[in-house]
Amino acid sequence: MIGLFRRVFTFTAIMLLNVVVLAALAEWGAKAALKMARDARPAYMPSYSEAEYSALYNTDDPKKYLEISAEGWRMGDTVYSPFVEYRMVPYQGRHFTITEDGYRPNRLSGQDLRRPGRKVFVFGGSTTMGSGVADADTIPAGVERALRAAGLTDVQVFNFGVVSYFSTQERIALERLLTAGTVPDVAVFVDGLNDFYYCTIPDQSSWYERLVQLTSARSRQPLLLEIANRSSVVQLARFLGGDRSVLVREWGSFCDSDEDVARVVRRLDTNRRILDGMAERLGFELILVQQPVPTYHYDNGKRPVKVTDEMLGYHVNAKRGYPLMARMRDEGTLWTRNLLWLAELEPDVNAYVDMVHYSPAFNDLIGRAVADEIVRRGFKERR
Repeated sequence: MIGLFRRVFTFTAIMLLNVVVLAALAEWGAKAALKMARDARPAYMPSYSEAEYSALYNTDDPKKYLEISAEGWRMGDTVYSPFVEYRMVPYQGRHFTITEDGYRPNRLSGQDLRRPGRKVFVFGGSTTMGSGVADADTIPAGVERALRAAGLTDVQVFNFGVVSYFSTQERIALERLLTAGTVPDVAVFVDGLNDFYYCTIPDQSSWYERLVQLTSARSRQPLLLEIANRSSVVQLARFLGGDRSVLVREWGSFCDSDEDVARVVRRLDTNRRILDGMAERLGFELILVQQPVPTYHYDNGKRPVKVTDEMLGYHVNAKRGYPLMARMRDEGTLWTRNLLWLAELEPDVNAYVDMVHYSPAFNDLIGRAVADEIVRRGFKERR
């Protein structure tokens, strides 16, 4: 009897050990597979030849932009941040930098939020942050160059653009700075593209699915359910089953109806009205930029690399949203105070380095337009 018990015990122990080892190997393999899927180059980020880089960036020396492309993977790194849900990860690279204070420096001069003097804060998504270009080639860098050329050499322009942000997150980002006592002389908001990308009301950020996953495994749930929520094997099974949120990519949504489009316009318009009230009460200038997009007014046939609507993904929503906003502007139903309408603006050279992000020349042109508006207003210090 004792011998039988020992054999059963030994067999059971070996089986349990095998199960544990197999489970560990399965978790390791699933984690590795998920990492490969998450690190894979997305379809909307195609690879280009040197000749195509030359044409896209309007340059005879594409090597710099090949380096930027290689480093550009860090431009999508974000971590949790209260209220706005996420922020850019501090990083120091050769062409791409994010400071501990959350802004991308222009590398035109030393920048310090705490240094006295006039300041311009620029908010927006990845087009403002400057996806695909160097620190000194972004829209805020173009604003600073133009202001300095106009004689305003004491001005600091801060790039608070964050990948995938839209108007609601940008408004909250400014509110967080204001409540901390950091008030700009001018606040610039470059919007239009990402608001239509996230055609979901109430608002959902690109981190929505990630936060749902992280907060769904509550402490009072059964142990097995909590383990399942944290298991790489379970996540891999969900991914293979079609759950795209497992990859933690930014997923927008298509506007299914004209009412969906109208709701997005109302969201952007309402956020602009709120920002206008904040600027008036707290004494800073406000510039609301209706940014150019490749689906409105622009002839995509001019691109050196072909782009189709399918490649634009959820960004095609703007094709329906921009004409509505233009019509509302003409009818007087769109908020236009402090609005700088740049939707028809485009450079003489190539405008876009990928599906939606601006070339250095286009960033500089937009920056000069914003700087001209700042100079036109006289750029007085805060009241």
